[in-house]
Amino acid sequence: VIAIELDPKLVAVLEDRFRGEDKLHIIHGDVLKVEFPIFDKVVANLPYSISSEITFKLFKHDFKLGILMYQYEFAQRMIAKPGSHDYSRLTVNTSYFADASIIMKLPKGVFSPPPQVESAVVKVCPRPAPFEVTDKDFFLKFVTAVFTKRRKKIKNSIVESNHMLGIRNVKQVVSGLPEDLMGLRPENLDPAQLAALSNMILTMQQEA
Repeated sequence: VIAIELDPKLVAVLEDRFRGEDKLHIIHGDVLKVEFPIFDKVVANLPYSISSEITFKLFKHDFKLGILMYQYEFAQRMIAKPGSHDYSRLTVNTSYFADASIIMKLPKGVFSPPPQVESAVVKVCPRPAPFEVTDKDFFLKFVTAVFTKRRKKIKNSIVESNHMLGIRNVKQVVSGLPEDLMGLRPENLDPAQLAALSNMILTMQQEA
């Protein structure tokens, strides 16, 4: 077992409690800054304030299973359906990297002291993307960009967030994308449709 812990007081408690145990290794550091060792399973009650950052860092690694506790609203966003209130960049990114499901919802009262929010345990199983992506980095950037303008039609969302994307002749590119999709909002496009638009834009840029 490898544990990553920032709090020096808790590190000291763990080291004292498990002194002499050769199956536990404690890394004292910031989880967002330390280099992860090789692992195949991850189990954690994540700090809710940095849930996104840790989750996306985990997705960069090859592992088989994650059992992770999040704020309940965050967990709902991970598994949301297109068109729903909770559907977001997080949903699309999660669907690209893994299958996710809520195992259980936890009320405030199971913690001491009780937090201000409810929690949920989420099962995360990484797998190959279920849709084609020509360039992963551009796709993830594209998703981030368009969801900054999630309430606008996708054609306007792409143009207005182009400072994040750097698409040449962006208005001309948008005019060449499928009209049936351009009239929808980012929140109404499923991950495969967003991936298709990302791929089309890259193809048009290469041909220009």
